[in-house]
Amino acid sequence: MPTPSFRLEADWNPEISTPGQLAITLINTGDSAVSGFKLAVTSLFRIKPDAPIEGARLVDQLSNYHVLAPEDGFVLEPGARWNIIARQISHTLRHYTYGPKSAAVTMEDGTLVVPEVMPMTLKGEAGAPTIVHPARRPLAKDAQTISVIPFPADVAVSGAGAVPQAIGFADGPADAHAAFNAAKALAGRLFADEAIFGNGLAVTCAADPELSAGGYRIAFDDKIILSAADLDGFRHGFITLAQMVRGARHHPEDFIFPASGTIADAPRFDWRGSHLDVARQVYSVDEINAFLDTMAWNKLNRFHIHLNDDEGWRLDVPNYPALAEKAAWRGPNEILPPLLGSPFEKHGMVYRAEDVTAFVDHGLELGIQTIPEIDIPGHCYCVLKALPQLADPEEMGIYRSVQYFPNNALNPALDETYVFLEAVVKTLVELFPAQWIHIGGDEVADEAWAGSPQANAMQGPNGWQGTFALQSYFLKRIQSLLKQYGKDTGAWEEAALGGGVDADRSYLVAWKKSESGRDLALQGYDVVLAPAEHAYFDMAQSTEWWEPGASWAGTVSVETCYAFDPAHDWPDEVQDKLIGVQSCLWSENLADRRLFDHLVYPRLSAIAETAWSPKAAKSVDRFMAIQTLMPKASLG
Repeated sequence: MPTPSFRLEADWNPEISTPGQLAITLINTGDSAVSGFKLAVTSLFRIKPDAPIEGARLVDQLSNYHVLAPEDGFVLEPGARWNIIARQISHTLRHYTYGPKSAAVTMEDGTLVVPEVMPMTLKGEAGAPTIVHPARRPLAKDAQTISVIPFPADVAVSGAGAVPQAIGFADGPADAHAAFNAAKALAGRLFADEAIFGNGLAVTCAADPELSAGGYRIAFDDKIILSAADLDGFRHGFITLAQMVRGARHHPEDFIFPASGTIADAPRFDWRGSHLDVARQVYSVDEINAFLDTMAWNKLNRFHIHLNDDEGWRLDVPNYPALAEKAAWRGPNEILPPLLGSPFEKHGMVYRAEDVTAFVDHGLELGIQTIPEIDIPGHCYCVLKALPQLADPEEMGIYRSVQYFPNNALNPALDETYVFLEAVVKTLVELFPAQWIHIGGDEVADEAWAGSPQANAMQGPNGWQGTFALQSYFLKRIQSLLKQYGKDTGAWEEAALGGGVDADRSYLVAWKKSESGRDLALQGYDVVLAPAEHAYFDMAQSTEWWEPGASWAGTVSVETCYAFDPAHDWPDEVQDKLIGVQSCLWSENLADRRLFDHLVYPRLSAIAETAWSPKAAKSVDRFMAIQTLMPKASLG
């Protein structure tokens, strides 16, 4: 019997209906007629469950996973098209990446056939994805400068000296030598075909306890003297020297290696971070380490790793093997179906202790602390499917999260919830030496736990009213547990709702808007700013249909990202509550790993310069001239 084959096409037309019309077409590219089949599709759109659909029935759905079936008796002949029309969609689709990401046709005998999935078109117009990195912009004539990102706070150099064949180490304290070796190894990984460190211009290093933490000073004369107060400062100084060498080599018309003068530099913020969602897509230890390398070259020092979400759990927790055996996997026969571009086979991974140690230690060698996030109480659909004992058995009704996962929040009224989370926290404390553990707290549905008798029983005796009062109780209890282990608490901005977590020994990440960070600071919280309109790398960089990414927070061009001005409208009395800035990369679209570099770079460098450099030292024209010299993780 001939092997069946199919092609899946999709088209979005915003001019038909509101918010638009989605057309999905399955084409039989095989040699035989087929019937009795079903089509499963993963995507970033959701067809509303009660919406009328032309040409098909919606027979199963979980979030953005849909199973569609034709009417009984339908036969798809060779070369014929099965057309499906849906008009009640979750939101307006603005980029091709909202469309089908992976699919499978389940034949009448139960076998799976994976079709060719085409990028979704707009109004039937042919096109192709645009994955073009921003071009370099040459500096204005006679505007020679140094090629450093993030740009130093104070540059007073003159003359173009000879460009060193390599940077060497002459003499200095042990921290300086360790920093030199770390920078040399880092450059070797990032620029394997270039000799940047080695036998060449030897740098003399000197300890200067008067300099700021992470800061450095470079004096250029007959010899180069690099001064710093700590290992981080020496490493930052060596990276600055290396960047200047590369700029003067690759673009001598614009960039110099100074003959004389000084560079005095120190970070604006102590917290200079980047977040990576490893729950919705899987990342190997090698991929994480490659990302950490690019962070270090940008002088970033906080890696926020998002270890769980509704779509997957990535941390092995002793005594809870179901997390590693079930919650970490998606597939046709798993507790989670394929989602967000997953292949239609068993797909996933879990980080064992040795994996965590590998990327945590790699980061520490580069001055990067890894902050683990376990997102609770919401975003726990996979946990509750793997550990059904964590659900109230008498809970009635269904509530849904914004991503349309049903009943996905850990119940604050169950003792077993806290037994489980104590095991999780114990594991995090053992594996992650950073001072902070991030506990999520975002996007809990307004109706969460309303149908739980045990949760409702908590409210009357304790005077609490509503979901977020319960969330506050829950988060404060976990915060107290973290304090027992000597850890501080991080969370998303929603952790301030309903009474919130205690401001003492905590920080909140303001992600919705820059202004929300100011409001949190006025409530007494330390704040890390990561506003989506500037710092979310999953956002598309333009409004073009073929530009990859999402756009619920608008578009975030490199220039928009670079223009971010933290705390510009904060009252003076709370300026000290802003502890830093970070970017966020959510991975819904990164089943196609070719998009990683396009979404992340050079926006990572733009956020790095905002986090490090004083506003007066920034120049978008200079940045655009340097950004092509910055490394990429090259995961695709």
